[in-house]
Amino acid sequence: MEPRIVDQVERQIEAALAKLFEQPSHASLPLHPSRKTLHLMAKAAATVFETAVENRPRDKGMRAD
Repeated sequence: MEPRIVDQVERQIEAALAKLFEQPSHASLPLHPSRKTLHLMAKAAATVFETAVENRPRDKGMRAD
């Protein structure tokens, strides 16, 4: 994937994670992630997504996971 798309995916995932952890239902968690941790979580998720995109079956004869 193009780096600009990866960056966009990372930013969107990071924003979604931040919003998720702001919800009152997560107040009982023993640890709330820092901005740095949220950023690293988003980078990891974007990397998994990027790998899935790059490794998707390209031929009709290949079965998708």
